[in-house]
Amino acid sequence: MWCCLQRPRASGRVAKEHLWSWQAGTRYCPECLTERPGVFYLRWRTPWAFCCMKHRRVLLDGCSECHAPVVEMRHREATLFNPSTCRARLEANVRTSFCRADLRQDYDDYRLPESSPVLEVHRLLVDSEADGSTRGLLSLLQAAATGLRAAKAYDEIAELSGIPAEDLLGLFDDEQRIGVSAPGSSFAMAALVGAAYTLTRLEGRETRRIIRQATFARAPAFVPRDAGLAPGSPTELLSRWPKAPSRFQAHILAAHDQDFTVGQRVLWDTSPGFADTGPSYDPDQRFSHVPQALWPEWCSRLDVGGAVDTDTLSQALATAVRLNGSRGEWSDTGSAAIARVLRPNLLGSPEETDRILTGIGALARSVDDARDAVDYASRTDLPVDDLLQPNHWAQIAESIDMDPGSGRKRRNARRYLWQRLTATLASELDGDLAIGRTRADRAEYTDFRTRMTLEFQRALDAYATAFLRHHGCAEPVVWLPHVPADIEWPGPDILDLDLQRLYDMLANKIVVQHRLAVELHVSPRRVLRAIDAAPPSAGTPSTSLDWVAIIPPRDALTAWTENTSRDLR
Repeated sequence: MWCCLQRPRASGRVAKEHLWSWQAGTRYCPECLTERPGVFYLRWRTPWAFCCMKHRRVLLDGCSECHAPVVEMRHREATLFNPSTCRARLEANVRTSFCRADLRQDYDDYRLPESSPVLEVHRLLVDSEADGSTRGLLSLLQAAATGLRAAKAYDEIAELSGIPAEDLLGLFDDEQRIGVSAPGSSFAMAALVGAAYTLTRLEGRETRRIIRQATFARAPAFVPRDAGLAPGSPTELLSRWPKAPSRFQAHILAAHDQDFTVGQRVLWDTSPGFADTGPSYDPDQRFSHVPQALWPEWCSRLDVGGAVDTDTLSQALATAVRLNGSRGEWSDTGSAAIARVLRPNLLGSPEETDRILTGIGALARSVDDARDAVDYASRTDLPVDDLLQPNHWAQIAESIDMDPGSGRKRRNARRYLWQRLTATLASELDGDLAIGRTRADRAEYTDFRTRMTLEFQRALDAYATAFLRHHGCAEPVVWLPHVPADIEWPGPDILDLDLQRLYDMLANKIVVQHRLAVELHVSPRRVLRAIDAAPPSAGTPSTSLDWVAIIPPRDALTAWTENTSRDLR
């Protein structure tokens, strides 16, 4: 009789519900049968059972004498039999012609090493059955195993599994339909799953080499023209590893990073450094929390010094961050948009390009993970006409002992503060804040920003904080996503220049941006970024104003009513 022991219900589900299952048949360990004669464990009745962890050996598929599979008793028999013996018929038409070889007798002394990936993955399968995570693990292993087997990467399978290649010769049967069934041989299954397990865990160039080699070892299947799977595209390459879970897809894409266009690399987030995290694209989070003008601190780190103006560089990087990892969602328009904005003069050398794309991926994930991110999209709905009213401007100027100047100076201060609040590109400012009202407008605004002082910036930020609270926004004036420390950035830190020399020149009234850049041996945009990030102190006394009392926060109902009225207009 058959004895079903050790979590029969859970094992039964694995055998019948998951892919690569059997309807009949079993494997066995002859040493287990010696210890408990006649006991065939239910867990052996699945292709995912391929080794005995207790005796560190690969299970047998059938009788060592007649090589027939172990036969189950499905009906009443007229004769008694020893369940530890082979029940296979030697002659098809003779009902009593049984092999009767003792299944406990086996001359194979091969033992799996203690560190064998086969033992490790089999132990993991048993543990996952207990905690209910079996399905996800089997899906991952089957996808990796299918890719290796379909590519006939037998040497790599032997290398990754630790099973000698000579022991696998002739054991892998050909598949009529790739990925539908498991190998019939337990030795082949043990090697294949052990190799798949190693492949999905390891990192580095060698693993990526094996994935690429296995991918390109298979000829692309026929794809209809309207399917959207261009040969060599990320979608088509992923189809060669059918039903791969998202985390393993990330490893596959990382292995092919250099095979894709820049647009594909951004959209599919193929940077090798992020293969373990998997996709996490949230379009609402990206488009509301990544501003039109990317944060200067990040722009500086992704700036390789190409011949491009500040707004163009900032907008290109912001577009890439917004679409990074979106995959098929923006496959048509997104790839074209990225190709337009990320031009060669922005990307530098191939090595610099790799670092830029890695940095873009790091920034995108940092925004996704941020719980305190600023909603820039909603800030653009703030009433810009209310910003820095003349009486408020006069109070700010008096508090830092500064000449308020003409209306042009206040307009430049409003531009500066609006950009600081909303991260709008200077070229995208509109209405009363639009640049280009006069010939000297742009130059005057640049001069205004170059002459920014620490006291002036703090006074504007204090006012801006109250302005936000007044309109029902509790966010900080400025916010910066987390900057990973383990990224090799292509560009310098925003303050990686001779800051004291810059301050000295500004104190000596040298404020022409080009001259400052030449003297400091940096680009003009780096000068302006440094001043924005750490403006010099004017050394004059200043007075703190209680802006919350001057423009107190409104109650929620009033704010909602005014915002709704403004939207209707």
